[in-house]
Amino acid sequence: MRAYPFLINKDASGQRLQPIGDKEKAYDEAWLQELLRKQPEILPVAEIEPIFYPMIPIGYEVSTETGAIDNLFISHRGYLTLVETKLWRNPEAKREVVAQVIDYASSLSKWDYDRLNDVAMEYTKKYADAELNLVDWVEKQLGPVEGGRDFFEETVAKNLRLGRFLALIVGDRIRQSVVEMVNYVNKYPGLALDVALVELRCYWIKKRHSWPLLIVPRVVTRTEIVERSIVQVTVIEGKPPEVKVWQEKAKAEDVGRKRVSLTEQAFWELLSQRALSQYDAARNLINEFREKDGIELIPRENSIVIALRLYETGQLASLFFVTTNADLCVWPKTLATQLSSAGFDPTLAEAYDHQMKAIMRMPKTRIDLSRSIAEVDVGKFKSAVDELIRQIRLHESKQ
Repeated sequence: MRAYPFLINKDASGQRLQPIGDKEKAYDEAWLQELLRKQPEILPVAEIEPIFYPMIPIGYEVSTETGAIDNLFISHRGYLTLVETKLWRNPEAKREVVAQVIDYASSLSKWDYDRLNDVAMEYTKKYADAELNLVDWVEKQLGPVEGGRDFFEETVAKNLRLGRFLALIVGDRIRQSVVEMVNYVNKYPGLALDVALVELRCYWIKKRHSWPLLIVPRVVTRTEIVERSIVQVTVIEGKPPEVKVWQEKAKAEDVGRKRVSLTEQAFWELLSQRALSQYDAARNLINEFREKDGIELIPRENSIVIALRLYETGQLASLFFVTTNADLCVWPKTLATQLSSAGFDPTLAEAYDHQMKAIMRMPKTRIDLSRSIAEVDVGKFKSAVDELIRQIRLHESKQ
């Protein structure tokens, strides 16, 4: 039996919502494109890759040498999302659309910053009643860019050159043939491209052909490209540091290793901009924990969290995190709550709290701990984390 969404009242009365049928012409692709332009939040990009969120529109029916991109967006950190819309009833909504978005991405990767800036200025002139350049438009919508305007422009230019984009194929339904073609992207080693299929299931709320609609977004699938990010930092006395980042396809022996996401790559680029002298120490610390059993890295916009997967419950325990300022941070209260909810002895978190306060030279009354990695004995810090992991696993083995 197929599951349907319901609209339920407090007294448990309600109604089943009626899905819009495959052949019903409630709207067309032009309406869907306009919806995404006005309501980009409907696209679950943060679920796919956090660095692409939040995002704002900068282009609509953007011309390239291989065709027009339906919708073009950019995130606060300068990462581009291109969208191709397809409706189930249209014969074009099949696997060729995957090759189509790859062609668009390939064309986009040949652009420079100035060309993208021109597109943004055309867009703002038409839709924002003021011709704004790309940085001004981003800051007006999302606030000051992190790392400064120059860093933002450099990031955008680098992303264009490397083809570091998110390409979304968005439709009311996604054909199975399209799902099967997603891994076709792996044949394009020149692009660090993620392709995701997003389904927007639409339902009548009141009655057929009556607005408003309920729209439920769902990520159907996405590419899983195994690749390595290489960051080269060149320091010459008297000159600004030069940071180069590129991707190369993983070798056969690398397949199966934990993937470095674009969000993590962006983290390291911003850290090198803000705290270059602490870059190696922070990178080495993260890499040391990356491959440990049960450890999960959670890249966020301004931090990387090192968390331990608890065997019994599957929950995550946040051990520590590193910020883009190269600060080491521990939140003992958060850890205590996580361990307590999973049934662990509270003395585990208490001992960790006391030990970390001593290592990071924090007052006993301090709740959240933070210290520059340059001011911390990293050896003792790692030993404390390893001991906590050992104690957690020992506790689990006795259950």
